[in-house]
Amino acid sequence: MVALFSLLLFSKLPAICQQTIPSFIRTSGKLPQLAYSTGEDRLGSAKMGYIDTNIVLKVIDTVKNLYKVKLSASRHAFIEKLYTEPLPDTVTVPGGHFLSGSWSIKGNDTTRTDLVSISLSGRAAYKTWMEIDPARIKIELYNVQCNTNWITQLKSAGAVKNIWYEQVEDDILQITIVLVKQMHYGYSVGYNGQSLQLNIRWLPSHRDIRKMVVVIDAGHGGTNTGATGVQSKILEKDYTLMFAKELQKILKKQKVKALMVRETDTTIDNRDRILWVLQNNPDVFVSFHLNSSGRNTARGVSTYYKHVAYRSFTQSILKRLFSLKNLQEFGNIGSFNFQPVQPTEYPSCLVEVAFLSNEEDEKMILDPKFRRNVAYQVYLGIKDWIKEWK
Repeated sequence: MVALFSLLLFSKLPAICQQTIPSFIRTSGKLPQLAYSTGEDRLGSAKMGYIDTNIVLKVIDTVKNLYKVKLSASRHAFIEKLYTEPLPDTVTVPGGHFLSGSWSIKGNDTTRTDLVSISLSGRAAYKTWMEIDPARIKIELYNVQCNTNWITQLKSAGAVKNIWYEQVEDDILQITIVLVKQMHYGYSVGYNGQSLQLNIRWLPSHRDIRKMVVVIDAGHGGTNTGATGVQSKILEKDYTLMFAKELQKILKKQKVKALMVRETDTTIDNRDRILWVLQNNPDVFVSFHLNSSGRNTARGVSTYYKHVAYRSFTQSILKRLFSLKNLQEFGNIGSFNFQPVQPTEYPSCLVEVAFLSNEEDEKMILDPKFRRNVAYQVYLGIKDWIKEWK
């Protein structure tokens, strides 16, 4: 009797386990992201990029707080469960492949953007990235087969020079968008119904910082205190705000529209920071932070970017900061997996001014004159980058 009961219990386990892993999920929530791996450093796994909501994904497996999802026959990705909704068994999930239809590219002189519209038979998962030399935007559409027989490009387009596609695998359609100017200025991507749309910003015709919107982010805040001074025990969140306010003063004096993500000691989730920044459509985004290390000899200034297309922006700021006396180089760091610099919509730079874990750097951070000088060099770095526009 006991043996029979155990056998019946064991036979039900697979069904029980299967119920905990949905066959399909739908992306949802604030800024869902696809990731390449299950990495678990302090910034999480390396991200492929943000993806729109309401995209259906097939689940292959589950790993802790992540779903492993199938993108195509040969590609998979990971997504946090928090940003998904399991689909009930009654939901009908499209089978087979999506098909691409006609495309169009047109410019808007008022918003100074090009709208690229790619029609599909359903909301396919995608990945986008930027390339330089030449300046191009690449898109991969997963589980998609090409049925595009014409691409209409209007003369109003001001950012897009050429566009074409390749069926690189049976179920992966790759799109190449070549830009007119050899510099990226940002783009958004998302679905309008079943059409994937990119809004690509035109590079400004002017070279005047006074006509720009600069968003300044003071890292951390509220319950997110950040690093602590090795001797003074000051908190990173308090001093990033001081650096940010110094830059705000300089920009306002120069008649530049400067917006602060936070002006007080406020707790702000990083996704909420991004959503607020996106609503304000900045020309550039600068985030101040203070570094820390387990090695008290580590010191110096560094700038960070996610997208290689924005490296030149971070290099211009870093070069200016090198002019400050006693401020050593820690480096220019790319592919940085930090949420506030991941959007493609605008050029961004994260500045780690110096190390709170190093006594010499800490003394400089405590000096109001040093904070003013850092802010002024960041301002000059932005201006230098504008001069590089081609």
